[in-house]
Amino acid sequence: MQRVTVDGSTFEVRVRGNLAEAVRINTQYAPRLGPIRERARRAMEAASGCDADRVLGDQALLVGQLSCPGGESAK
Repeated sequence: MQRVTVDGSTFEVRVRGNLAEAVRINTQYAPRLGPIRERARRAMEAASGCDADRVLGDQALLVGQLSCPGGESAK
């Protein structure tokens, strides 16, 4: 598990195989999903070293499918 902050949003990111889970752990008043989804995607990519595709969830918990270079598993 890694803690990653992107543009003021802090996530705990867990990576297993080709999936990543980002849990937002800081408080933010009425965050919109669009910006939070993008920040979570960037946090997943920073934690895994892979591209995060299909990021789904809500403002607190998001899950993304990882695409790693050369078909490798996430680091």
